[in-house]
Amino acid sequence: MSLSTLQTDSSATPDQVKFRNAELKKLDGKTYGNDDTVEMAWAEKAYRHTQVYYKLLCNIECTKLRLTKYDDEIYSQYQMSFPRTKIDVIDEDKLKSVGGKRRWRSFCQQWEHHLEDYSFGTLLRIDCKLGYSESNTTLVPRVQFLAIEIARNRQGLNLVHYGKKYENTTAQKVENEEEDKEDSSHSSPPGEGDPPAS
Repeated sequence: MSLSTLQTDSSATPDQVKFRNAELKKLDGKTYGNDDTVEMAWAEKAYRHTQVYYKLLCNIECTKLRLTKYDDEIYSQYQMSFPRTKIDVIDEDKLKSVGGKRRWRSFCQQWEHHLEDYSFGTLLRIDCKLGYSESNTTLVPRVQFLAIEIARNRQGLNLVHYGKKYENTTAQKVENEEEDKEDSSHSSPPGEGDPPAS
């Protein structure tokens, strides 16, 4: 069965809709798993995004940083929708509560046709004074990340990172391990290859 068979079409006849609904009922969600390659691709893209964004924070004064061509509109809409939300340290319980999700879903949907990948899972720092780490991140839709980070930048909350030496510690660690492996595979036994004693 083709996926196109199951797609919604506003011009579908009642028989086509009936067939589509019958086919959908046959699908068993338990037989489908997550594709590891898709998950890995997402993880790599999310990781690269965190590295690029943090490098920007370290090298550009955040109050002058623009993340999209819609920054002004996103910030204005964010201020109207979430006027009293604390953003220096995110309260994950409030953010992910039923009410919080409902309010954010409504906010995010406004950007569906304006921002590419508006709902793409993006890593947001919980405490804006700290860098990215497993304990200081939460997963949010891209437009939610943008709204919070644009607000943090406009309010100068990310200035603590400006001027810091950016270090991609994970990438450096991997490169160092690879260099160590190469060095040990090419090294000669002690005494061999040493300069002659004079």
